[in-house]
Amino acid sequence: MATSSLYLPDPPLSPPEPVFLTKAERDARHPSLVSYLLPTHWACYFINDDPSGLEDEEIAAADAWWQETFSSRSASCVDADEDYGFSRHHDAAGYCLATDCTVYRFLLQPACPVGAPSPKAKP
Repeated sequence: MATSSLYLPDPPLSPPEPVFLTKAERDARHPSLVSYLLPTHWACYFINDDPSGLEDEEIAAADAWWQETFSSRSASCVDADEDYGFSRHHDAAGYCLATDCTVYRFLLQPACPVGAPSPKAKP
């Protein structure tokens, strides 16, 4: 007697996303990764939260850029390219003059609702 082979697919790893989610709820489920061309000397501060190699003015400039850029979202710097070069035009032009720059990648999450515990955000 011939055996029939019946193929049953494995269940999905996660349930399908409900279609009734708002944009804010969808954003909360799927963080974004964005890139910026920024001064290389900000790398240790943004990635390791270590400002030890920066002057007070450089720390203030990096903090001001961060506050303006990520004021409505929680962000963390996850990567910086090893390749860099001198650039007069970069994404922190209002905070830093022409300098060596590299591409940084940031993981973004929507801002937490009022009363919810906020994730640790750098700096």
